[in-house]
Amino acid sequence: MKSSLLAKAGAVIEAVCSIDHPVAIKELTSILGMPLPTVSRLCSDLVEIGLLEKTDYHHLIPGITLIRFGHQAQDLSPLISTLRQPVNDFAALSGLNAAVYGFDRGSFFHIYSRHAANPVQDALRYTGAFLVLLAASGLAVEKVQDIVLKKYPDMPVTERVICDREFSVVQKQKTLTRVAPGRKWMISMPFVYDGIPCSLSFYGQGREDRTVEAEFFEMSKVLSRIRTGLDRVGKGED
Repeated sequence: MKSSLLAKAGAVIEAVCSIDHPVAIKELTSILGMPLPTVSRLCSDLVEIGLLEKTDYHHLIPGITLIRFGHQAQDLSPLISTLRQPVNDFAALSGLNAAVYGFDRGSFFHIYSRHAANPVQDALRYTGAFLVLLAASGLAVEKVQDIVLKKYPDMPVTERVICDREFSVVQKQKTLTRVAPGRKWMISMPFVYDGIPCSLSFYGQGREDRTVEAEFFEMSKVLSRIRTGLDRVGKGED
């Protein structure tokens, strides 16, 4: 990127948007690995133009201007228009929620929730050995792993091993399938949007009458419709 300052500002915005509570400037420095003066200065500038908002002297949330930009971009995005209908249809049928996220360049994230109470909290659901921490997708996968370990420092060693292994699989664009105790499901499938490797994930409490094979087959059909739609608008896999 031509402007390293612009890249840092973007990293600050993505970090603030990825955390489900007002984030302290000191916490941002830890997450981003930037000096405190740099982060503080960037945050002040972003607050001034309305992209971030202060909740008190040291804590930040997304600003109204940023939210407005996001809504406008979402309405125009071929990704969202292609995803929304098949994913919502499947969510209504299966009772599962869904999320889509990009990695490598980590530039977008969207949650679809059958239950609209709090989709961000739904995305942070802890499903047995795997933490579905999709809301941090704006960061690199390695950063997400760091957040998992910080958020759940007492995670048993066996669960940590599984978590690390599954993140590694996501990085290689493999499909993940997991059914945790209590029929909590996590199935992720890869696709490419505009050259960015992505995953579509379905997660939550599965129906008692559905097997892994049945869910996987139906999800594959959903993903096939999405890939076809993206190819039609020239945003699919090359």
